[in-house]
Amino acid sequence: MDLKNDVFNHVVPLQIRFNDIDRLGHVNNAVVQEFFDLGRITYFNDTLGDLLGKEDQQLVIVSYKTDFYRQIMPNDKVEVRTKIHKLGNKSIRMWQWIAVVGEDTPKAINDSVLSGFYAGTDKSMVIPEEWRHIFDEFEKGTLIPDKDR
Repeated sequence: MDLKNDVFNHVVPLQIRFNDIDRLGHVNNAVVQEFFDLGRITYFNDTLGDLLGKEDQQLVIVSYKTDFYRQIMPNDKVEVRTKIHKLGNKSIRMWQWIAVVGEDTPKAINDSVLSGFYAGTDKSMVIPEEWRHIFDEFEKGTLIPDKDR
């Protein structure tokens, strides 16, 4: 994943709690996944608002990969940066970084794929045109169409 810090239009500050720290003295890897989840749901709340969930329209994670580069320590002031990279017919590919505020290198990176989903029927869903327009506008026209998904 070839990303620069300046491609992220969505940033959420993170609070590291006492119980986030493991016996090795750093933020536990499972907690890092929770941080990515927080960034993801905040991104969708900030962009789609009430549209997510309307008429049972949802997004579910179908794949994710996390790379850990440096430990997140208890006194680090960190944030999660989130971007939709590719937009397919029924899927969204999202990139996220956790980094120290003001730094240009990540401590962890997440690459995930989400699928459109009708919660009431357990059926896949084409990403609505209204959502596509919102994402494209928010990402300032940098979305890449993903014809394979």
